Amino acid sequence: MPLPNFLLIGPPKCGTTALYATLARHPQVFMSPVKEPYFFAFDGEPVVFGGPDGAHFQRHAVTSQAAYTELFATAGEQQVRGEASTIYLSSYQPRDTATRIHDALPMARLVAVLRQPVDRAYSAFTDLRARGLEPLADFREALAAEAQRTAANWRPGFRYWQNGLYAQNLTPYCERFPHIQVRIYLYEDWRDHPQTLLADLCNFLEIDPARLPVQVQQRNVTRWARSRWMERLLQSNGWIRGILPRRLRRAMSTRLRAWNQVKPPPLDPALRSNLTERYRDEIMHLQGLIGCDLRHWLQGAPT
Repeated sequence: MPLPNFLLIGPPKCGTTALYATLARHPQVFMSPVKEPYFFAFDGEPVVFGGPDGAHFQRHAVTSQAAYTELFATAGEQQVRGEASTIYLSSYQPRDTATRIHDALPMARLVAVLRQPVDRAYSAFTDLRARGLEPLADFREALAAEAQRTAANWRPGFRYWQNGLYAQNLTPYCERFPHIQVRIYLYEDWRDHPQTLLADLCNFLEIDPARLPVQVQQRNVTRWARSRWMERLLQSNGWIRGILPRRLRRAMSTRLRAWNQVKPPPLDPALRSNLTERYRDEIMHLQGLIGCDLRHWLQGAPT
């Protein structure tokens, strides 16, 4: 049975979902139907997390070798095969995960998109807040609660600060895989110049860039609800089923959903600056590790 020969390893809130969806539309690529099986983070071990959605995470993790292999059973022989588990480059046991991946797939190619770590952390916070999973309304308080949550075994997505320690989390992969098998991109390049990035990625994966979709769709974009009451009402719209015809009901629901969705508030510039300064040494370490100028990530930090 075939196994993947490349992995999108994350981390979360860096555009991995859009990259997964784009590659899945390429005829020479087979992406696992379960986007994030998480297999190598656990490899047969029980998945037990606390926190607001620990049980949900446990139900969706693919932990058996047989189930993981089955994900790729329908891949064509000539297709490049991949999956996209953002937990692989989170702060959850990166050394053990990298070892498992190397032991099982020593020739696999690894791809990661990295985002300015404070922006990534705040995006993760607003995303979990939008989904009703983050109980704290203040980002500062959520950061302060991180150590306690980690000790209580909340799932890794709530490790806003730790998941931005890219050099620390990436080092185990660089120690096990040769440089030619690892490709690191920056989120701003994926956001601003997607076709250039995709052309390079196709070359890395040895597939035809001309067969990619022309447009890249945004995925997993965070939106907050103007009104929680309205959001709950739209989620359970049985109240209008017996009143309005189906077509009118759908149009009304679409308009109300669009009105009720707003962008999360921006991060306070002073807080962003202070947090960026705390990441300074980590960013400089990452710059040396991947051979990419990251000084623009420090813009706004105190000098």
